[in-house]
Amino acid sequence: MEVAVRVMRVLGERFVEPEDPLPDNLQIAVNMNIGKVERQGNSAKCKFVMDVSYMPSIARITVEGRVITRGSSDEMEKLISDVMGGKLPAPIVQSVYTVGTSEIIIVCRSIGVPPPLPPIPQPKSEEGIGYSL
Repeated sequence: MEVAVRVMRVLGERFVEPEDPLPDNLQIAVNMNIGKVERQGNSAKCKFVMDVSYMPSIARITVEGRVITRGSSDEMEKLISDVMGGKLPAPIVQSVYTVGTSEIIIVCRSIGVPPPLPPIPQPKSEEGIGYSL
């Protein structure tokens, strides 16, 4: 099955002044919604929305688009039955998440807010242990 993700709309709003410091207790929530899947022969389409919100409310970012899948008749039947059963195939979810997150990171950089990524863990320094080659 082929999965293509098309971004149709990107919105980024910063609600605080650029020179104001960001709060220390910032929480970031990411929501991803994938709409009703409509079959059209050996392809299917659906809409998606990814929304990032911050608490306290310093910014909001939204990415909207379409997912287009193509495959054999059997693959499309399985896709529709999976969706009717309440689960989306992993390739669709992963593709939407990857494309949506990429767009969100670019917008975060443009408006000067932290992206919704986990922080990089800092290595713990242990005194008294040294390594050399």
